Amino acid sequence: MKNVWLLFGFVLFLCTLAPAEVRRWRAVGGYETAAEFVSYDAGIVKLKKTDGEVIDVPLERLIANDRVVVIDLAGQHARGEFVPAGQIQKPTGRRELTWKPIETGKPWPKDMPESVKSALLSLDRDWEHAETEYFIIHYQQVGFAKKVARMADFQYQYIAADLPGFKEWATEKSHIVVLRSTEDWREFLMKAQNAPIWSAAYVQGMTMYLQDTGSSTSNANILAHEMSHLVLNRFFRIRPPIWLNEGLAEWYGNVGHSAFKGKKVDVEKGLGDLDDPYSLQELTEIKGYPEGDENIHRFYNTSQQVVGMLMLRKDQPSFVEFLKAITVEGKSFEVPMSEVYSINDIPTLQQAFNEFLD
Repeated sequence: MKNVWLLFGFVLFLCTLAPAEVRRWRAVGGYETAAEFVSYDAGIVKLKKTDGEVIDVPLERLIANDRVVVIDLAGQHARGEFVPAGQIQKPTGRRELTWKPIETGKPWPKDMPESVKSALLSLDRDWEHAETEYFIIHYQQVGFAKKVARMADFQYQYIAADLPGFKEWATEKSHIVVLRSTEDWREFLMKAQNAPIWSAAYVQGMTMYLQDTGSSTSNANILAHEMSHLVLNRFFRIRPPIWLNEGLAEWYGNVGHSAFKGKKVDVEKGLGDLDDPYSLQELTEIKGYPEGDENIHRFYNTSQQVVGMLMLRKDQPSFVEFLKAITVEGKSFEVPMSEVYSINDIPTLQQAFNEFLD
């Protein structure tokens, strides 16, 4: 992709923005070109350069402002035609399974790396595919796959209803790949080299990969956490800081899973106690995952508690405003922290957090 951007010859800037008009597009790293918008689908932006060449650019390669332009130009097609009309209502209790086998066509994700697809297809057992209301499921045996599908549709509805005002940028359903056993899972991870070998499940873009682990509580919590990432990725044009991203997945993984099981959700009690939290100065400066099980546990728990504090500090519309400023408008979290919560620096945030934990 870098070579493609380096070939761009000149820049043409027009003051007005509309489909089929040439404008300046900028990529992360400083590369730019003059081109008109053609289409946006499954994370890929098609641009037509002034010499007639049509190029494919991953949305994430564009700067934040240009990603917003893509979504606006894509219009209604950026929302995904499968999303029901009207506001989604937050579900209560388990939902009936929507399950339709896919027997023809090309069901695998368009953006799945070839190394990953090759690793999946190299496993001994054949793959089957099905479609639910919101997802496409790829599986080797059907029992656990249907449990995953039911939870996925529920989690989608729960989060979408909890974050009103967010607009989907994805144009196709997200995918869930379920491997039949721990042995197949380990073989897949070694061949695909797409995630750490110790991973129990992971999300890459619009696809979640997991193993058939049964229905234990710990496995269900992991599934709910990763499912939250998969759903949130459909609404976030810009990835939030790692502490906010993981804190949200922990939050919705816990409260959403409790709601799915039919339990009454008490968000304040559900957060539990927090032993040895990260300082918020350290937490908000973290760029990658900490090393060691103990530090990872502290990181996830502290992140969830900070999200919980913000959720409960004012009201849900305020938290949505805070989140949209970061994940849609591309602002640093400090800006809406000040504008929405009147917290102007990290020491003040730490003080508020200490009071929340007491």
